[in-house]
Amino acid sequence: MSDSGAAQTEQRRSAEPPPSRAGQPAGHDGKVQLRLRIGITGHRNIAGDHPGLASEIAKAAEYITQVLAADSERLSSTDLGHGKRGDIVVTVVSSLAEGTDRVVAGELLKRKGTQLEAVLPLPQSEYVHDFGSAESVEQFDSLISRAVDTDVFRAAASREQAYEQAGRAVVDRSDAMIVVWDGQPARGRGGTAEIYAYAQRWQKPTFLIRVDGHSARLDAGQLPHAAKGAIPLPADSMKRLDQYNQERLNDGAFDQAPPLLVPTESRPWLDTAGPQIGHFSRYFTRADLLAGRFQSLYLWAIRSLYILAPLAVLVAALQLDFWPSHDDYAWFEFCILVLITLLFAATRGLHWHERWISARYLAEQIRSLMFLGLTGIITPEKLISPSSRETIGTAGWTERAANEIWLARPRYVPPADVSLLIEVLCEEWIKKQQRYHMKVDRSFRRRRDYVQGAAIGLFGLSALGALLHSIGVGSTSSHPFKWWDLMAIAIPAIAAALGAYGAQRDYLRHAERSKLFASVLDDGTNQLMAAQDLSDIQQAALSLSRSMRSEATDWYSVVRVQDAELPS
Repeated sequence: MSDSGAAQTEQRRSAEPPPSRAGQPAGHDGKVQLRLRIGITGHRNIAGDHPGLASEIAKAAEYITQVLAADSERLSSTDLGHGKRGDIVVTVVSSLAEGTDRVVAGELLKRKGTQLEAVLPLPQSEYVHDFGSAESVEQFDSLISRAVDTDVFRAAASREQAYEQAGRAVVDRSDAMIVVWDGQPARGRGGTAEIYAYAQRWQKPTFLIRVDGHSARLDAGQLPHAAKGAIPLPADSMKRLDQYNQERLNDGAFDQAPPLLVPTESRPWLDTAGPQIGHFSRYFTRADLLAGRFQSLYLWAIRSLYILAPLAVLVAALQLDFWPSHDDYAWFEFCILVLITLLFAATRGLHWHERWISARYLAEQIRSLMFLGLTGIITPEKLISPSSRETIGTAGWTERAANEIWLARPRYVPPADVSLLIEVLCEEWIKKQQRYHMKVDRSFRRRRDYVQGAAIGLFGLSALGALLHSIGVGSTSSHPFKWWDLMAIAIPAIAAALGAYGAQRDYLRHAERSKLFASVLDDGTNQLMAAQDLSDIQQAALSLSRSMRSEATDWYSVVRVQDAELPS
């Protein structure tokens, strides 16, 4: 997601066809490739031969790639999937305006493997009118032809506003900024000083190159330090992303999985959104299949633990009551306890629980991003707060993965008839989520009742056995009825394990959460139905996405504390 909450960046994409995206990862197997993005802003009157500028740009780039980067060895243009680890592509983000944008971009693109993403304030056919000469237009055409990705903003109230939007969008999608500035106040809306202040406000690592008429100097006193070893991902998060990317899926898994949204005869306009839908669907399929795989493994392990624990008690009780002289039967209990220990160690060591909830969290983000993409939003506002990032903990890498998936999406212009868009968002996004959560509510309440009822029944049966035993039913002084002893030991152990399993799954809390969220989604429907134009739809979609992100974060925070524990 973007690091900014600026609503003014929610603009429609230009109808111009996008340039070739030859550098975009195919994503055919849903793996996520990372980019280290370096944004550029600065004055338009800077020439390529400005004294000392090239060397200072090189110093800034070296610091970003060798000091700030979490793993400088991965900074390469190799496509993801050819090795055990995915490489990180250094990528320049620029509006390609005259002056600084082109000078810095040109210097950085000299570095082997570096790619370019363009964020233009206006459609290309209009943008070139702001250039001073035919040579400048030719230089722009040469650079834009190298871009692997291009976002285009439509002018809003003024050209200045369009430039401001583009400048902020460059900051939003970048990991670090190189700013070439003379220290003077901005000469217009969206000027260098304003964009520099915006980057500082959002705590973006910023490299300030101070220029005057005769020199350029990287401000060593303001070199960022807080981000060292953190971009694009810290080592621990990178390890988890590697693990996610390296998971093998069955042959044909992507061919068999349905897309997130299917065009129908009543919705032929969705055919034009096919590339974008397909893009998100491939990534969703990987996340969804891995979430299902690790959820199954985790639940199998948890259920096994809660079955084996009372089984060990039952074996011990049988040996003591019926075969007290056969000490070798105690080996059965020993083997079960060893199996419990190994199963618990495997569940914790292989991180099935963490990998399940992280993949599910990512899958739900991808689903929401697809619907946001249908509305034509260019840069979604900041959808997750710093406190939420702490809440999701080890799943924090999913935020970066979702951002990469979003930025790599094919470009799409929504239909002119906004009622078509409203109908799809309501039916395919909101109502399907509501039906899912209502189903979860009913299912989890039933499971809670079954588990609770069975546990109560077993404790009642144990109490009955204790009563019969105490009054001597079925036993004499010469022939004690040992089955009562067995029941008194085994049945409470089984009931306790069943109750503990129900508590571990926390059925009632999840049911209540889903019931509440299903009602919250009604507000989203009302907001969408009241939308009058595309801007209203975008605002409603962002509001819905925030609600769904909040619900998913809350789900993660609850479920992550339900990792495997030894039954007691």
